[in-house]
Amino acid sequence: MKNFLHKKFKWDLHEIVMDTIGVLLFSFSINFFIEPSHLYSGGVLGLSQLLNNLFNDIFNLSNNITSIIYFAFNVPLFILAYFKISKSFCYRTVYTIIVQTIALMLIPIPKEMIVDELLTNVLIGGTLVGIGCALILSSTGSTGGTDIIGIVLSNKYAKFSVGKFAMIFNFCIFGISGIAYGLSTMIYSIMYSIVENISLDKLHEQNISSSVLIFSKTKPNAILKFIKDDLNRGATWWKGTGEYKETDTYIVYVALSRYELHKLEKFIKVTKQDVFLTKSDFVEVYGEYEKRLSK
Repeated sequence: MKNFLHKKFKWDLHEIVMDTIGVLLFSFSINFFIEPSHLYSGGVLGLSQLLNNLFNDIFNLSNNITSIIYFAFNVPLFILAYFKISKSFCYRTVYTIIVQTIALMLIPIPKEMIVDELLTNVLIGGTLVGIGCALILSSTGSTGGTDIIGIVLSNKYAKFSVGKFAMIFNFCIFGISGIAYGLSTMIYSIMYSIVENISLDKLHEQNISSSVLIFSKTKPNAILKFIKDDLNRGATWWKGTGEYKETDTYIVYVALSRYELHKLEKFIKVTKQDVFLTKSDFVEVYGEYEKRLSK
């Protein structure tokens, strides 16, 4: 099972579990804190919430079909991800969105806010949603929606970024919500989005770059192969001399995200490579270094 998941989807069982936990936490937070507060999320989910509420208001209904609209919007984006990003990324996104759609449908939405204070709901909901998103992204999953469009555009245009696209898209969502449901709704929705993104950035390990130096007494062919084939990264290596015993030492240097570093450390432990490794986190990397938003 583990070999099948890794070969077909490049996804470990541990990553699926983390992704599922993240999706459930995300969905619970939306339904328990954001929906009862009549606030709007960003991205495609926010658009789905907005269309659901506008539809109900126009036709005087009380149905909640946000999750169905959300899934429908993501279907063409699955196709885009399949052809423009990668098959494995598409498969993982499909899994995440299906579980998320089911969770949003099944988790009950309270008629009234659990906490009377709206700001408290914003802080709790935003923090929990951010944690859920961080778990999803750290497991190399994706919440779909604007992430897919942003990745495609950032791959095509060097100066474009996922964050810029999400900001523009969310500005439109919050603006429409303000026009339709009042300035207060727009302001608190923006505050919720800010709290969510702060929580996400603090926890999302793919945002953290690390520099790694690996020292080995034998030529590190297996490590270099793992870095190239499994992490899809390049590495620089050279031959040095250990001063203490004046023996030959092979040195490997590579820049990785924190998440990729965890995978490298796990590989070294599992294969029992006799090496010495040093790392530095929060390094600034410039030039052609690719920040991974998909895998």
